[in-house]
Amino acid sequence: MNESLIKVSFARFKKNMASYIPVGIMCGLAFVLTATLAFAGGLYFIIAIPLIVLPILFASQVSCYFIETKEQITMSAFSRYYLGFFRSQFRGSYRGIFAFLIAVGIFFLMLFFSYFLMYYVFVSHYGDYFLNEVNTLIENYSSGMTSLELIEAASESRVLMMFFNLTVAAPMPFAILAFIVIISYNSLSVYYRLNVTSGAPSLLRLGIATAYQIMRKKLIGDWLKLNWWLIALPIVGALIAGSVCVFGYRAFNLLSPSLVVGAVTPLVFFLPFYFPNMEVLYQRYEDYFKEGNKKAIEIILERIQNSIELSEEERRSLEQSFRDDEERKE
Repeated sequence: MNESLIKVSFARFKKNMASYIPVGIMCGLAFVLTATLAFAGGLYFIIAIPLIVLPILFASQVSCYFIETKEQITMSAFSRYYLGFFRSQFRGSYRGIFAFLIAVGIFFLMLFFSYFLMYYVFVSHYGDYFLNEVNTLIENYSSGMTSLELIEAASESRVLMMFFNLTVAAPMPFAILAFIVIISYNSLSVYYRLNVTSGAPSLLRLGIATAYQIMRKKLIGDWLKLNWWLIALPIVGALIAGSVCVFGYRAFNLLSPSLVVGAVTPLVFFLPFYFPNMEVLYQRYEDYFKEGNKKAIEIILERIQNSIELSEEERRSLEQSFRDDEERKE
């Protein structure tokens, strides 16, 4: 496929526009509604990600992929795809746990820098008043106050609450962005998994991991060409939401959940284009997945050979069984 990926993707989108648009918008609105759970508490939002967000993304991705086979997108089919996300064949398609841990790590790393930046800004702006409020809080902690009592005491200071809310909120868009990018990058494996009808899950995972190692450099560049919107839109959305929350309503206590909703909302407009982007991307890299699976077979054969003594005839027989399985997949 030497033609521009963007042109191929847009042609695919135009061909099936009537299907991509409703599925993309529905998927995006589901993300936005889930993001609003952050206003009820961060824990609710986190729990909803593996139970709602990722399965809906998977069902939408699969529904759009089967458009080319003229399969009708119905609620029963969508529900079936939603539940299919939890099957062993597709579990781990997005590497959700890895993405979450990276996002958490980035959050705490940025929180470290955010604290010192906000401390400098507040000292520069409020001077001794802010320092006195901080010293009072430290004294309360030293006096043996419980955590709840400290929170209650801090909440009485508008400046301290502003400081803490801004400090915690600032790293939020970076964590969300990291999660989105990792999920999208790994979602290419969904299409390969759809075309694999047999084989051990361990071999499938090893084959996919090997394929990503082979194609990483080229894939990152092509992914960015098609999906840089996934980086730009959340940043713009978070900036707008944060500005409205801080300068419009002065609701600093709602800043963090506002940033979450703001980062997710613009994706509604991009998702109808995102799914054909990923489909043409898979078409370009499908052979890499097949190559990764063949290399995975070689790796497993080598491990077996090293762990037990096999005769040349036994090795050929075992290798042939793997090859036969590979041919059935293709």
